[in-house]
Amino acid sequence: MFQVMLCDDNEIILEGLSGQIDWKSLGICLSGTATDGQDAWNQMQENPPDILVTDIRMPYIDGLELSRRARDLNPNIVILIISAYNDFEYARTAMHLRALDYILKPIDLEAMTRTLANAVSHCRQLHQDKRLIATQLLRNLAVQEAGAADRDPLWNETDLEPSSWCCFLQVELDEHSLGKLSDDIRYAAERKFSALSQMLLQDRFYVLESHQYRYSICLTSASRVELTMERRVLVDSIRRHFPHKGDYCDVIIASGCIVQGTARLHDSMKTCQEACKLHFIKGTNADIFYEEVEAYICQEPEDSTSYPMPDTRLITFIKEQNREGICQELEKLKTWLYRKGSESYLYMTFSLGSFYTHLIKELEESGISVQDIFQNPIGEFKKVTAGGTLESSIENLKQNLFEICDSIRLNKSRYGRLMDQAILYIQNHYMSSSFSIEEVARAVCLSTSYFSTVFKNETGITFTDYLIRIRMEKARGLLENTSMKMYEISSRVGYENAAYFSASFKRYYGKSPSEFQGKSPGK
Repeated sequence: MFQVMLCDDNEIILEGLSGQIDWKSLGICLSGTATDGQDAWNQMQENPPDILVTDIRMPYIDGLELSRRARDLNPNIVILIISAYNDFEYARTAMHLRALDYILKPIDLEAMTRTLANAVSHCRQLHQDKRLIATQLLRNLAVQEAGAADRDPLWNETDLEPSSWCCFLQVELDEHSLGKLSDDIRYAAERKFSALSQMLLQDRFYVLESHQYRYSICLTSASRVELTMERRVLVDSIRRHFPHKGDYCDVIIASGCIVQGTARLHDSMKTCQEACKLHFIKGTNADIFYEEVEAYICQEPEDSTSYPMPDTRLITFIKEQNREGICQELEKLKTWLYRKGSESYLYMTFSLGSFYTHLIKELEESGISVQDIFQNPIGEFKKVTAGGTLESSIENLKQNLFEICDSIRLNKSRYGRLMDQAILYIQNHYMSSSFSIEEVARAVCLSTSYFSTVFKNETGITFTDYLIRIRMEKARGLLENTSMKMYEISSRVGYENAAYFSASFKRYYGKSPSEFQGKSPGK
């Protein structure tokens, strides 16, 4: 409400106007009355009004002089002159003082009410104009270093003191969380967020940007303590609409540092941006005040190689379908990323890109196509990196890896019977020197390359290593339990060349065939 000072040396008129006009319905607060100019001036200095209604002829200080002083005190004050004299000189002086109206006595209450309503409209327009100017000037200061904008002569047209305390605040509705909602719930959340604009229409709050999903606000106050309290009250008011434990959408509130002087608003805006980066770490519905996280943001970065993405360990656990191992590795990764602070998202995106590249290659070598697991592999990667918070991104990654584990398990189950047939075939045909992987692959109706991949994936050993193991074990049994000659055993286990067999046997067991038969090398 606008404040009005009412001055007239006639107490009857003063009491009549005070009591008979419905000030509240006009949007006016009667802040003071006085029967002489000096008393009025003293009150105005302590509490400057928006509207001055004054008689001309008053003791000590007349109405015209009071109006001059009032204009010096508040250049935007609206002045209404009351006079019992229809005097041109009085009217001309009032015009020079930019009085809005000149009211003759006796006063008609209806006419006076209309005049006051006009004065209120004038105040509102002035207030709106000043606010628009201040908002634009603050918007300029927010996006540029202190310079020409803070010396703009338009500052004289605003109520903002250059030395005011201020801070940059951002309120953002997370689009990622909205994407998970049904259309009706999403619409309700968007409407509720849009309604916050009414809460921000306060004298010392300036909305610098209003977006469908974001408000950028400058808060101002005469003192740091007041500003800190007002910011807390505003944040609490927003949280009544979007509580911290809300389970359907994520609203992030971030505040830059509190600075003294509007010229430093850019510093507050920059620190607000730094605070916003910590939303990835702080989680959903976070309130992030820069002064509370400054030490965390400004800490020296750790060596980026101290915990690289554990590609080998994770891929091994995936192949083994070891979910516990996967969870342990992801917890280590999460802890490492937490320590990266505001750079954690960048580190995670880079690390996951490298990891997924290696994983896809390993899976393809094992005969598993990522397209068979995910309809849109790139979309799944984006889903992980766009989780909104570190917790949700790691959780999305874990679910992806579990899904890959399930696919590997199904593939093993699908080819397990074929590999059993292949192993039986190998055990029945290993003694032929011409025996090869192509022969076994044909026996189980698979291509040679695919059979090789599936065989290793199912048994954990390559076909060649498995064939050597079978031949060496059979040869050892013959050496220990028979008196067959070396060339006979060599031929029996698929080697045409006895010398080559002997060298292979020693390489496998560390002993020559003759040592297993209890013979010396010279015999």
